[in-house]
Amino acid sequence: MMLFLASCGNAPPAEPPTYTPDVVQRLESYAGDIQGMRDRMGELEQLIQERDWVYVDNFIHGPLGTLRQDMTLFNRNLLPQDQPPGRELAREVFRHLEAISLAAENSDYATATKNYREALTDLDAFLDLLPKSSGS
Repeated sequence: MMLFLASCGNAPPAEPPTYTPDVVQRLESYAGDIQGMRDRMGELEQLIQERDWVYVDNFIHGPLGTLRQDMTLFNRNLLPQDQPPGRELAREVFRHLEAISLAAENSDYATATKNYREALTDLDAFLDLLPKSSGS
């Protein structure tokens, strides 16, 4: 019995999960798509500044329409401990986009601009979740 307990007590500590090169590559691909949409957010800002409310709403549901799916796919490929902040940031981005859409319905410039800035902040924080590759 002592031999059994001694052999069980000397187990090497478990290595924390890490990102494999394949997963990092997949995450970089999703991040590239998300960054492309992030780059187009300037178009949304311009529409808000012009108070072109119909096109503000169309832009959110058109060109930005796949953002939720891309963010979900990205987040699913994060390590389990990294997923909760990713989910929360994605939720916040979409809360802001929904608020902009509602502001567009009500021609509410102040709410639209505030939520636009907050959406950018949360989207940038989401993109910061991309693990740094060992080569960089």
